[in-house]
Amino acid sequence: MSVCLLVCPAGALAQPATLPGPFVLDARGAFSTVGRSEELAAPRGLTSGELPKKVLGLDVGAHFYPLRRKVTVGLGASLLMVGGTQTPGPPEEGAVDAPVTPGEFRVRAIVPQVSLNFGSGRGWSYLGGGLGFSQMKAGRAESDLEYSPQLLTLNVGGGARWFVSEHIAFNIEGRYYRLAAKDLEAGYVGNPVVTMFVLAAGLSFK
Repeated sequence: MSVCLLVCPAGALAQPATLPGPFVLDARGAFSTVGRSEELAAPRGLTSGELPKKVLGLDVGAHFYPLRRKVTVGLGASLLMVGGTQTPGPPEEGAVDAPVTPGEFRVRAIVPQVSLNFGSGRGWSYLGGGLGFSQMKAGRAESDLEYSPQLLTLNVGGGARWFVSEHIAFNIEGRYYRLAAKDLEAGYVGNPVVTMFVLAAGLSFK
């Protein structure tokens, strides 16, 4: 009897680690570097140096975890909205009409993601990617810019979540985006392949 009394409480206290999920919501600020090129800038009356190299924005997402095992599979999507302007540099020597309006670059994207998650419900890391669609616009700020047609967009990346309480975590993520090229068509000047690396940090909720 004494052996049972000693063993049973210890077994009752040994709680198995919880698995990632079952769902999570992300709300993060985003910082991105943008691959600039003359091929993107010239049709818009810019030089590559007049396009922003760095842009800021928001990255929000929702994910759920239907297969919760040693390696947990997640399904979800993120909404990314980033943009910024580039102040014109000093005019070239001998220039008559120096540009006074900044160059602008913006992207909005909805990107589905499949992820592999490693860890426990108290914190986990993940790798994943997917294919979605995005729209971009680039040109002189304050001009009548319009977003492009939908561009097929690849995303791959990874990150980690550390839960500071039962339902709130700190989340940091790095993700590469590749926006497909689009040919010239009615009402749109076209674009080459555009690449971005987005670093996002903020909070996750479950």
